[in-house]
Amino acid sequence: MPLRHRLGLALACWLGCVAPLPAAAQTLTMGVEAPFGLDPHFLFAGPNMAAARHIYDSLINRDAESRFVPGIVESWRMLDDRTWELTLRRGVTFHNGSPFTAEDVAFTLARVPNLPNNPGPYTSNLRTISRVEIVDSHTVRILTDRTNPVLVGQLTNIFVLSRSAAEGASTGDFDSGRAAIGTGPFRLVQARGTEGMVIARNETYWGEGAAYERVELRVIGNDATRLAALLAGDVDLIESVPSANVERLERDPRIAIFRRNSDRIMYLLPNIRAGLTLLTDAAGQPLRDNPLRDLRVRQALSLAIDRQALVSRALDGQGVATAQMVPEQFGGHDPGYAVPRADPARARALLAEAGYPSGFGMTIGCSNNRYTNDARVCQAAGQMLSRAGLQIKVETQPWNVFSPRTVETRNDLPVMLYGLSLSSSRDASYILSTAVHTRNVAEAFGQGNRGQFSDARLDGLIDAVIIRSDEGREAALRHAMREAMDQMPIIPLYNQVVIAAARRGITYTPRMDEQMVAYQARPDRGTAQGATR
Repeated sequence: MPLRHRLGLALACWLGCVAPLPAAAQTLTMGVEAPFGLDPHFLFAGPNMAAARHIYDSLINRDAESRFVPGIVESWRMLDDRTWELTLRRGVTFHNGSPFTAEDVAFTLARVPNLPNNPGPYTSNLRTISRVEIVDSHTVRILTDRTNPVLVGQLTNIFVLSRSAAEGASTGDFDSGRAAIGTGPFRLVQARGTEGMVIARNETYWGEGAAYERVELRVIGNDATRLAALLAGDVDLIESVPSANVERLERDPRIAIFRRNSDRIMYLLPNIRAGLTLLTDAAGQPLRDNPLRDLRVRQALSLAIDRQALVSRALDGQGVATAQMVPEQFGGHDPGYAVPRADPARARALLAEAGYPSGFGMTIGCSNNRYTNDARVCQAAGQMLSRAGLQIKVETQPWNVFSPRTVETRNDLPVMLYGLSLSSSRDASYILSTAVHTRNVAEAFGQGNRGQFSDARLDGLIDAVIIRSDEGREAALRHAMREAMDQMPIIPLYNQVVIAAARRGITYTPRMDEQMVAYQARPDRGTAQGATR
């Protein structure tokens, strides 16, 4: 039967075709949005990290609200301003039976920066580490070259490997499953490449065991197809529920919706690099100079966007409009920094002041399967920018095409829609050092600065604030964020909301970091079905 007919049947039987979960179900089938790799140090991206959390443990755990909690590292403490001591949990074993020791931690931390041809390295999490010392089999000391108050949070992104299993292994060895051995709540049964994977409960897991014996992760990139699979009973739990369907699903007693405000800030990222062919004058001819270098033009872009309307129309209300770099509950958020009102007339005036009274032509590039309604958001933002006198073209591509295209050395897009998750710091220091700071590969700064923005004064402010651990850190973060936003290296739009859906009999706790992990799912036979969490 053609796919479109199967989708039609699945959606048509909304009121009668949702299959119940068997009472003694031991298998959970999850529909996830994006393909992922199994090398936990290759390509620092959310889908890869979500997959990794099934098989591996991170050095420091974080819970669903992104609080830092003990895991295979049982405790940590600062011995002085530049020395952290980690005490490892005893009795932890890898899936192959080998014991977890300090040697595995040292091996892991040494491997991360030395992984060849890594398009998105995890090295920003290790930026300040100068040396790792093994004190004994279950004690590790990490020495830093400067004070780093958020090191513990950065270590929540570093997944621990068995030295005996991973030494000499390539990324291909992990993706095939041969080297994908961790201490996590599940062990790998079958790697299915871009189609997903099959995992089984780790019966020797150090913590509370997973609720399901077997889990199948299926990659279903299209939102409608993923929802249809849930309604047809082909999967039990899905992520990234299409926002347009949330209201109807909430009324269906056989479906449960689970949501949480995420830590991801979505923003437009202007590219100030010279020689962009996708910038033209009002007549369609290539521009010699890049208008986005002019602060007034970047300010005009921001004023042209009606953030509240963007959330309402493109996200069906499932988002939080913002003009800040961090969500409300994170450090550096400034309650006095209000969401600006859209002002297309003022935007036109700023463009005229900058020398573009008739506007200019510009392409916005976006993914169409990475963030919530990313293509819809782009189209809506493009329409708003057009009302300010710009001639806008919108290009959307699958994430696996879009992301490599925006690598600094080859990025041809004048403006991009991007998002950054902030759980690793729980404050503004991460986005400031990653998306605002001048790109510096050696120091692992500016890894997300795809627009080549650079301001030495801002770099100095960021360098100073990220090492502060005194009572003045919060005020300094707010000051640095305000100074950065005055220059508009990025244009924040909204804070995403995590939306998951499950069939009856399943409860799921969404994570603030947006990573869907089977460990957060449980049978729920005693709770009223369909309750919105």
